Amino acid sequence: MFSIWTLNRLQRRMLLSLIGAVLALSCLLVIAGGHEASQGITAVIEQKYIESAAMISDPGPAPEEASGVMPGVPLMMSGLIGLLGSMDAALIIYQLLQCIFHAFSVYLVFVLSRYMFNPRIAFLCCFIYALFWPAYGAVRLILPDTTMQMLMLLLVCAVIGALELKQAGWYAAAGALTAIMACYNLQALLYPLLFIPFWIKYRSPASIIAGGTLLIMAGYLLILSPWWLNIPLFNRLATYLPGPWNLVSLWLDSRYIEGNPLVHLYRSIFEGRTSKYAAALGNEEARRVVQSALDAVRLVLLYAGVSGVIWSVWKYRLKRQLPVLLTLLYFITAEWLVPSLDGTGFPYAVFLLLYVGFLADKAIIYAHKTRLLRS
Repeated sequence: MFSIWTLNRLQRRMLLSLIGAVLALSCLLVIAGGHEASQGITAVIEQKYIESAAMISDPGPAPEEASGVMPGVPLMMSGLIGLLGSMDAALIIYQLLQCIFHAFSVYLVFVLSRYMFNPRIAFLCCFIYALFWPAYGAVRLILPDTTMQMLMLLLVCAVIGALELKQAGWYAAAGALTAIMACYNLQALLYPLLFIPFWIKYRSPASIIAGGTLLIMAGYLLILSPWWLNIPLFNRLATYLPGPWNLVSLWLDSRYIEGNPLVHLYRSIFEGRTSKYAAALGNEEARRVVQSALDAVRLVLLYAGVSGVIWSVWKYRLKRQLPVLLTLLYFITAEWLVPSLDGTGFPYAVFLLLYVGFLADKAIIYAHKTRLLRS
């Protein structure tokens, strides 16, 4: 189900070439531009991540005030600093890792859209995602967005594997991926509750439900266990970084960061800071000329994705779409109830792009039929 060897040789070459092109272009942008200074709130959040990673790596006393970022990025950065011995080198390697995650996401987009629809639509989705420029800007930022996007796609794949293949490893992977995502975004903590409607829809027997629940909990607790064990690094981290161990205080901090939750919800998905990612691709003069056009096209794509969701739910088989649709609904609801402290909404766009591919396929078929009728 997740293998590309069921494709013919030409299709495999097309997919692998597309993945290679995305990886090459992402790395080229990182190497050519390095880590340029961001602007506005993005720069502030990036600096918080960098400072938090430096504090974790510093053997000195922990700071008195807690940082307002989740621990995922600082942990990755501190690990790279420990391996490379330099913050500058760690920044570059972190960006290159995000390039790999970005390219791997092309494969995950293909797998999910092929499962939901068919290989033709899957290739359309991959091409649309490969041309989605905000993703190329995101790999250059010291933010969790690119990593979170890959983890979300992997999590949905794990859910599909658990439901379709009924193998223990997929349930454990779903629990582990949920816990890993919780280190990047608080909203992921309750994601395993989605298995309840999945089990109802798939009419899973009691033995599968019981075993699946235990395996999800095992994977979940395995990843979060370092925070509860007496490990110096994690004890130090818990003193000044938020995380899964202080859910209530995080909710109180994040609940009113935008004032109106509905405004925050709209901005996080359709506006947010993704509009500034494209700015990293041009100089100061070019930004003023092309920014409005780029933002307009990006919004058209996202609105087309919403239209594709409505059309597919109305006309297409729903069962195979449930893992993606319920995941998207879960995170949108979570974003409304508990606005993310440092997220931009960018990771959610990838699910809408799947439906842009679906809508594009229907438009191509309609245009082809119209041309045949006219001829």
